[in-house]
Amino acid sequence: MPVYQIDHETVYDYSLPVLFSNHLAHLLPREVPRQHWISHRLEIEPFPAAKQERLDIFGNRALAFSVEEEHQHFRIQTSGVVDVRAEDPPKTSPPWEDVVQQIEHAHSAEELDASMYAFPSPFANFDDSVKNYAKKSFTAGRPLFECASELMTRIYTDCYYTPGATRIGAMPAEILRGRKGVCQDFAHLMIGCLRSLHLPCRYISGYLRTYPPKGEKKLFGSDASHAWVSVFFPGHGWVEFDPTNNILGGSEHIIIAWGRDFGDVSPLKGVITGGGPHTLKVAVNVDLKNNPE
Repeated sequence: MPVYQIDHETVYDYSLPVLFSNHLAHLLPREVPRQHWISHRLEIEPFPAAKQERLDIFGNRALAFSVEEEHQHFRIQTSGVVDVRAEDPPKTSPPWEDVVQQIEHAHSAEELDASMYAFPSPFANFDDSVKNYAKKSFTAGRPLFECASELMTRIYTDCYYTPGATRIGAMPAEILRGRKGVCQDFAHLMIGCLRSLHLPCRYISGYLRTYPPKGEKKLFGSDASHAWVSVFFPGHGWVEFDPTNNILGGSEHIIIAWGRDFGDVSPLKGVITGGGPHTLKVAVNVDLKNNPE
């Protein structure tokens, strides 16, 4: 079971003083069966005048805080150690239409919880173009795992990873037209496809271990936050799909939070008074701390 050191720093430098700011952060990790956080700390500069941690409706740890002293430099940094393992995918899965019917007539607590992820959400809405794209993989009577795996591969094949090609909040239909984007976009596209068929799926925010080009040394802070998708399989649970890399979520995917889409789990958002034009720097580092194998 690999153990990772995770460091994530976000820095804002403002051209004019910020007089007051309120923030909401989804940077505190959640415990899930396939990963265990050995340690974790969070630092905020300037020190908040008030802060409160709570669980949101999705079970994520959310931190609300306010900075009341005048500042032009703001920094929030997290650092933690986590061990992670992969989970086996389902050996068999029912036809996808059966899953839709089961969710529409949910009885168990697990099915009822999953059902809230089967509807459109602000960042993952869909239209007929998205639904038609999904239908090419979701043919009649086909097992859900086969359908979802093929959809993931098609998004990976049809779309090109292109930072800066889209904006935050680009809808799945827009991503499908442009066929360019980043992990957040491809996750939203896959979610839009699945929900167009009334299948429950979640947006996962976290980190992915990356590798430098062959022959080059990895630069500290060169990683980034990552996003992928999990799909509900009745009787088995949630299975993670990463359309950016065409792989199942596994021992190199580290989960921080999940929700309906990016808007539910944005690492940091807030409202400020003052500030003017600013620069933003984000540095993420995911390093293998040790490998018992």
